[in-house]
Amino acid sequence: MVHVFIINPKYTHKDFAATLRETLSRLPDINYYVFTTGAAGDESELARTIEEIFEGEQLRIYCCGGTLCTRNVLNGLRNINDVEIAIYPTLKVQYLEAIADQKAFRDLKRLINGSVKRVDYIKTDQGVALNTVSFGLDPYVYRCYESMYELRVFGKVFPWIAGDLYALLAAPNYQYRIETADGTIVRRAMQMSIYNVPVSTGHIRFSDDWDISDGMSTFVLVDRFSVFGRISYAIKAVGGSIRFSEDDPKNTSRQISRIKIRHSNGIPIWGNMDGALALAPEWNIEVVKQGLKLVVPAGV
Repeated sequence: MVHVFIINPKYTHKDFAATLRETLSRLPDINYYVFTTGAAGDESELARTIEEIFEGEQLRIYCCGGTLCTRNVLNGLRNINDVEIAIYPTLKVQYLEAIADQKAFRDLKRLINGSVKRVDYIKTDQGVALNTVSFGLDPYVYRCYESMYELRVFGKVFPWIAGDLYALLAAPNYQYRIETADGTIVRRAMQMSIYNVPVSTGHIRFSDDWDISDGMSTFVLVDRFSVFGRISYAIKAVGGSIRFSEDDPKNTSRQISRIKIRHSNGIPIWGNMDGALALAPEWNIEVVKQGLKLVVPAGV
């Protein structure tokens, strides 16, 4: 087996690559390569090149970072089903909560000696996602964060706080046409998300019921129009005092395997795939059941 580690310096500390290489050099009988990318998003091109170089080999790619790093690697692969994917997290990865405590995935020896579990991922017209595809507030938060990234010199959370405030004030309440197996509805929404593990990056838990191998995801729709209503929702959601259900039009949650989303007037809408943004007039989204070979640490 060929073990390939992909590191993006944006998601790791400055000594991470050197420390990783030193650790790997002490492990016996392992055929490994370590690659460091130049910028966020480069993981896709690098993963595609690695897939071509090691065609015909049993290949395992280690995504060193977080959810976006993993998503970018998946998005670059031509045959996701053929490559083993290991997540070596340096950031919080909500998806892994469905399997084990993240400390297990940070144990490199256990991860290298781990086994494969077949799990779901999400496919769209615009690319793939490991855990989340969202519309409404989320894309606006990330667009603001990207434009203000240099302001991290004032603190790592500063661009996120600015992004949250910008989204609460500026994100439009689009009227969406939503098609699922249950039929078609037209609804205005502040936020819509499709989750494999329904826990947001802000640690808002939309459901305690999930299975990352059943071919189903949790669809969440939040309906708030005024700025006051949005802020009130954000405070209550973080505090865990909002409950979501199929019957609540303001806080809707249901299980889906496929969904089509577009603006009712055909206006292109921003979507967020695990932190990767795209603008499209229509989004066709499906859960790929057990389409991903995820490496689970030994002993889990």
